[in-house]
Amino acid sequence: MKLLLLISIAIGCVALSFAWREPWIGGVGLLVAFIAMFTDRDDIEVEDKRSYETTKSVRNMRSRNR
Repeated sequence: MKLLLLISIAIGCVALSFAWREPWIGGVGLLVAFIAMFTDRDDIEVEDKRSYETTKSVRNMRSRNR
């Protein structure tokens, strides 16, 4: 939800920079998009916290996207 909110703010700022002809607003929008990109987390729950090896289902899920 936070990612969607930050991306919509970034798009709004970039659009406003074209409408108002103020380039700094677009810079703020790009900065917000950059922050949104690096603060987004996609955690995967691991069944056994003590193990360094991931579960078979996680390995299958990761290999499917390659």
